[in-house]
Amino acid sequence: MSLLCLNNLILNSYIALKRVKMFKRKFFLKLGLEIIAIIIGISASFWISEISVERDKSIQRERVLKSILVESNDIKNYCDERIKIWNQDIEIYNLLLNEKLNIEILKNIAISKNRVEYNLIYYRDFDPPMNRYRSLVNTGDLKYVQSENIKEALTRLHNLNFSKVVSTVDYEKKIIELIIDLITQENPKLFLKGNNSKISFENYLKSLHKFIQENEKLKSNLIVQLKYFKTRISSLKFYILTLEELQYELSDIFKVN
Repeated sequence: MSLLCLNNLILNSYIALKRVKMFKRKFFLKLGLEIIAIIIGISASFWISEISVERDKSIQRERVLKSILVESNDIKNYCDERIKIWNQDIEIYNLLLNEKLNIEILKNIAISKNRVEYNLIYYRDFDPPMNRYRSLVNTGDLKYVQSENIKEALTRLHNLNFSKVVSTVDYEKKIIELIIDLITQENPKLFLKGNNSKISFENYLKSLHKFIQENEKLKSNLIVQLKYFKTRISSLKFYILTLEELQYELSDIFKVN
């Protein structure tokens, strides 16, 4: 009887031990599957998050590039207008400095006494539309631009090339101050003729031309100013070349997309 009990005890212990092993196996298997499921879930979540981040970057990148493209077109229109006006300034100065005055050509270019006077006593600012670019710099959104060519073109356009054009304008201001002083001190009636509606445009041009030819100081200052005008045009052409490089890079990207 005691032997039978012992056998039953051994058998029950074996069965219990086996059940424990099976439970552990199932537990660890379940635990392993749960860990794998968690890892897959985290990986999938991370992958989806990465896709979402990249999609957002792509949207922001397109927005930034379109903004740069729009402003580059605005700058191109502005520069075209500047080139036209600045070339007219050069033509007017050339005609006034020429010993023989061609009234008809000068009248066609200058149009009015105010236009001629503006050339003599005012300077033309160079202020292309740059608000979008400045905004992108201030907000840090330029980080979305991946193209090194576009970044480099933007830097040259808005810093190096821009400063070269502006510097010539600054030099012009000083010459204009000298021209105004010369006219007001040595021939103040010239400004009065400019404002007198009874004096014709043609007579005003003749008086101005005569004064320029007779006054060496004024003539020499106008010659220096003319050289600045030409330098300004050259600087603007370099600015436009960089602008065209930028537009080419932008159009190339949008063509691919």
